[in-house]
Amino acid sequence: MKQIKTIKNRLCRTPYWLGLLTLISANNVLAEIVVEDISFTDRTRISRSDYQYTFTVTIANTGENAQNIAASVTSANPNSDVSLSALTLDALPSSASAPMTGQLVLVQNRRVRFNPQDIVFDFTYDTNTLNEFEQTFSPTSAYITNEHPNFFVEQEMANEAEVTAKIQAHYAQFFELIDAPDPVDIEEPSLATAFFDDFSNLSEQWFAFADNGTSPSVSLSTENEKLVVSPQWNATGDAIAVKYQQFAPTDFSNGATISYLMEAAQAYTQDGNLAVQLILEDENYTPAFFAYRVLNESGELSISIDNVSPDSDFGYVGPGFDFSKVAGIGFQFLANSKPVSVGGNITIDDVKISVAPAPVADGVVFVDDMSAGISPWNVQNDNGSALDVVLFNVDETLVVAPAWQAENDAFTVKYQQFDPIDMTRPVNVSVDVSLPASYTEYNNMAIQLVVEDINYQVGFTGYGILNDRPADTPFTVNFADISPSSGYGFISDSFDYEQLAGVGFQILANGKPIDVTGNIVLDNVTITQAAETVAPPAPVSNTSVLFAAADDMAFIKAIDTGKVYSEGMSYGMMLAVMMDDKATFDKLWKFTKTYMQNQEGPQAGFFAWRLEGEAPFSRLDVNPAPDGEEYFAMSLFFAHNRWGSEESGILDYQGEANSILLDMVNLQTSSTRPMMHPVFRQIEFVNINAVESFTDPSYHLPAFYELWALWADENNRYWHEVAQVSRDFFTRASHPETGLFSDYASHEGVPQVTSFNPNSHKSAFDSHRVIGNIAMDYHWFSQSEQMRSLIDKQVLFYESENDIFGNFIAIYEVDGTREPGVNYRGEGRNAMNGYGATASDLPYSKDMLQSLWDQDIPTGTFRYYDGFLYMFSLLHASGEFKIHKPEEE
Repeated sequence: MKQIKTIKNRLCRTPYWLGLLTLISANNVLAEIVVEDISFTDRTRISRSDYQYTFTVTIANTGENAQNIAASVTSANPNSDVSLSALTLDALPSSASAPMTGQLVLVQNRRVRFNPQDIVFDFTYDTNTLNEFEQTFSPTSAYITNEHPNFFVEQEMANEAEVTAKIQAHYAQFFELIDAPDPVDIEEPSLATAFFDDFSNLSEQWFAFADNGTSPSVSLSTENEKLVVSPQWNATGDAIAVKYQQFAPTDFSNGATISYLMEAAQAYTQDGNLAVQLILEDENYTPAFFAYRVLNESGELSISIDNVSPDSDFGYVGPGFDFSKVAGIGFQFLANSKPVSVGGNITIDDVKISVAPAPVADGVVFVDDMSAGISPWNVQNDNGSALDVVLFNVDETLVVAPAWQAENDAFTVKYQQFDPIDMTRPVNVSVDVSLPASYTEYNNMAIQLVVEDINYQVGFTGYGILNDRPADTPFTVNFADISPSSGYGFISDSFDYEQLAGVGFQILANGKPIDVTGNIVLDNVTITQAAETVAPPAPVSNTSVLFAAADDMAFIKAIDTGKVYSEGMSYGMMLAVMMDDKATFDKLWKFTKTYMQNQEGPQAGFFAWRLEGEAPFSRLDVNPAPDGEEYFAMSLFFAHNRWGSEESGILDYQGEANSILLDMVNLQTSSTRPMMHPVFRQIEFVNINAVESFTDPSYHLPAFYELWALWADENNRYWHEVAQVSRDFFTRASHPETGLFSDYASHEGVPQVTSFNPNSHKSAFDSHRVIGNIAMDYHWFSQSEQMRSLIDKQVLFYESENDIFGNFIAIYEVDGTREPGVNYRGEGRNAMNGYGATASDLPYSKDMLQSLWDQDIPTGTFRYYDGFLYMFSLLHASGEFKIHKPEEE
């Protein structure tokens, strides 16, 4: 028997014996659980002579790890009743202490002398249940306690029923399955063939040459009615071009489709470095390069590039390129660091260019040239502004004369109301604007479109800065494709898209000094709408991201780009498993295995990160995005733990998850490196050698790594160590004052500048996720004060932004400098900040959580990315994004 500490907290009128209380602990065999501290919490009179005393009990474990601990409290004194006591603890590692769940309850006649030797604690528990990794976890972490708090309820923002209802409603909305369109019923637009060559004969207009100042030799021939390209490589930086000059000029302004068949020799596909991109040439021989892809897939590939137009993503377009007169096509092949010894032929066949017909001109459905006066126009102040604005008509124009009062003034000039227009068919709105030199020189004012339905409900969209405009000269501002799926800064929940009845323009000072003044002239407000087509529209939704590909397959579409990403598919699987929706999970997983997983080549086993968003779901890039692999693996482990795995096939969730993890650590080829950097032990941004090695802070998921340390078949200690590597990386990569992270960073944590993403070194859209990743690890495992301090810095930064500007925004330099022209918070950032703030005790953290609770699920064009960050944050903060352990645990 061992004597332990006396009660630490004494209250007024506490009987003398409570101050002397000494408790006895049983000496157990395998572990040694002792009472470390007793804290008095309450005294209640329950009868004329009896009082009830309650205490919290903290225990310590000086022996082996213990789990399922229960305390049995007895008293040898018949006048001391301890039968109401209930004390338990799920787990307590060796050399740790923690408060027990429940209370020690003592009922005592105040006239009876108390003998502390009468009270005995006896502990029962299980031992050897924590492995070596679990011993390092905080005893209050979610993995040890199996508890995931509902912060909305704890902070009294809502009750359990309200939280559950919100989650279920938003999941049903976000994952409403949109049926696949019937290919028989949909009339495909007719395309005219502008160029076709099946190489039944080799035209003299095809020729090949060394390119980019290099000196390989290359010859052309035909075999089996295919064009055979035979290069002789001299250096690892060689490039060759194969080009057709020239066919009849063709107009690409309305879009074109280019298709071809191509097969590279096996030596190229095994090496995985050789790349190809398309060349277009206008009638003046000016080139444009696009559609870069690595030739790492064996066999003949059928490749199609749709909607090639001036708006396509070109790697290079020569100055003055005339898209209305395209007259040449070709292919540029790049050795791309390929060894000279890797060679062979490349065959090309069925090169085809098809162009879309000119679109039917839009019809005018509303126009106001101000010739009939300006009486339907009115003005109102917005955002709490108090400025005076006068409207008057001069020379059949609408003159807007504001008397600015503050640097953040805003007002709306609006036409109310015309005959309703059905906006479910997109409309285009244009207005002629004239600004004085004072405004154009300042270069900061902004404008956005305001739409109004027949019930005077409003929406705001199309925000843009009025910069680089001519002074005192009319210019046209266009707002294109305004519809229910547009990205709205705000729109009323009850907005009637079928009855657009008002239109206007919000003018925002946007930080402009008060003394920058002048009149704004508006004219020729026009709304146009394309003629209604006879073809039935494809199924659409303004809320869902889930689309059917077949009865047993579904995919997540990024609405803003129309593409399918491994990020979205893995996020969809994670959301489905957290919502216990096995049917949707299996549909997403089958689509992923069918269309995304590489079966051969250097990336075999990994998932192509980007597909076309329409059947046949062509791969746009076979290379993987590592965050997708991470979420695929983690969601599969959770699926195994929730629903069990089949012994083989794609529903062997556990086996599939382990295969992904093994490839992440081990897979490399002559053209790829391991997805987990072998020296830094950090997740890569990409795993191809052609792109330098760096990381993405939002890809670091220490909570996932700790679970893989516990559940994976191999590399368990490696994953446990990698989790700490990522925590250390967070400390280095976090800005020392703001706490902000860049989208991309070196492995040392320095913001990474890239040529392909102008926001890569800024705190932009990828980095929105980092605060949530840190909070997830904090709650699930680490309970690290160092990680909490990183979140605290961000909470203080966002509080300062709110105090100074009234809001925080979506893009910053990591030092907190605001991105010019960005005045929106970003629904994804707001959501992740709300969850991240649950790991902070600073006062503003509650405001951030409240903002998440008050937020509605994103809809419209950008609902894919923001919607997932919102749903994950909502589930995390409500305790429903849980660690689902295997049954044996």
